[in-house]
Amino acid sequence: MSDVPSTTNAADFLLVAEDNPADVGLIRLALQTHGVLSQIHVIQDGETAMRFIEGVESDAAAPCPALAIVDLNLPRLGGDEILRRVRSSEKWRDVPVIVMSSSLSPRDRSEALQRGASAYFSKPSDLEQFLTLGALVKSKLTQ
Repeated sequence: MSDVPSTTNAADFLLVAEDNPADVGLIRLALQTHGVLSQIHVIQDGETAMRFIEGVESDAAAPCPALAIVDLNLPRLGGDEILRRVRSSEKWRDVPVIVMSSSLSPRDRSEALQRGASAYFSKPSDLEQFLTLGALVKSKLTQ
């Protein structure tokens, strides 16, 4: 049995790889605030995310998400590995990927962008700043 949403069109869902339920709630709120009404497929660890990516890749009928939000520090397998896998996949290569992290390190940001992240979002502690993620997603979806 596959985790791949087989009846969903690519434009209809976003992939969120995030292990913190509170952050998933904030992501949902940010998307709603900015009118991004897509379904969200949440995965809580890197190994499951990798299996999901491989499942979509091996099923010709399975759509890729319109966009992926990937936490840099996922359990079991890091977001950097997920990003590498996505960018090496012919089917996934054009999916915009926003890497999220609580890290403010310029090195983390630079490395994520060099690996092919479409954007890097530092998780702020302020709700209003976190909600700007919705605007970032919306801009990447319309590019």
